[in-house]
Amino acid sequence: MKSRKLIYHLVLFFLIITLNFLLPRLMPGGPTAYLEGGGEDSMMLMMSEEQKQQLLAYYQLDQPLYMQFVHFISGVFNLDLGTSIHFKTSVSEIIFSHAQWTFLLVGVSILLSVFIGMFLGVISAWFQGTRGDSVLYSTLISIGAIPTFVLATILLLIFSIQWDWFPLSGNATAFADYGDGIIGLLRNVGDILYHATLPVLTLTLVNTPSIYLLIRGSMLTVLRDPYIFTAEAKGLTTTRILFYHTLRNALLPVVTSISLRIAFLFTGAILVETVFSYPGMGNLMYTAITTRDYPLMHGLFLVFTATIVLINLLTDLLYPMLDPRIRRKEMKDYA
Repeated sequence: MKSRKLIYHLVLFFLIITLNFLLPRLMPGGPTAYLEGGGEDSMMLMMSEEQKQQLLAYYQLDQPLYMQFVHFISGVFNLDLGTSIHFKTSVSEIIFSHAQWTFLLVGVSILLSVFIGMFLGVISAWFQGTRGDSVLYSTLISIGAIPTFVLATILLLIFSIQWDWFPLSGNATAFADYGDGIIGLLRNVGDILYHATLPVLTLTLVNTPSIYLLIRGSMLTVLRDPYIFTAEAKGLTTTRILFYHTLRNALLPVVTSISLRIAFLFTGAILVETVFSYPGMGNLMYTAITTRDYPLMHGLFLVFTATIVLINLLTDLLYPMLDPRIRRKEMKDYA
């Protein structure tokens, strides 16, 4: 069963990277069009036809499509993502220097949204039908309906421009001297977290409502089970009933949801990092798309795809450990 899942995810990964290879080439224009003035922020270079052909030949874009695909697949398996057309440096180095910032935003946002969504979902389910439940439900539904880039823009206008509480852009203060030793390290970390606050807040607010609704719905179902009434009859405290007995059985759908949410957060990170000019992979993706930088787009697509497929695979492997019913079913199928 596990080998079947692994083969399924490998086939899925191959199909996705094939689609990732084709999508940039279906976009209008190309690298030379950008260089010659094909975009709003293009470089406006005068190039002769011979120079164009030399540029395309250097990046192997003058070859037939199937040969480009062969080179692309070969590079993927050799971990050679090529050279960026826009930045004129290794794609792997560029992505590595930006990936840490995106994973910081996405990782912290996932932790916060899961914790907050679970806590609010549990409280809301327990107090179902009360005024507090109605206000909380309506508020989170309203927040979840706001598009990511709109929410990011609102937070930027209020907290950075109107009140000047947080920086407008960047991931750290430029040319800052944090000093040496532990104090300097703490100042550096504090400055990084300070600049990441609004992007993390945006992604957390966007992601929390779905976790909240999922937990609330699962909790309402579990709270009707007979063993909950038995626990109440035994005199167990509300906290123990909610967070030990009920939440444990309501958590199973959240495991699957988290893997789907991570894919959604990577998509949202492109918009959030663009709004806040945050130097992560999302902002880098925007640059790659606007400049028609095929090697950089391929590399970014590959990282996003590999991360999401790996998380889905880990989720499939983890789920039977959390639910004994599935584990018994798999053992029966295997037998």
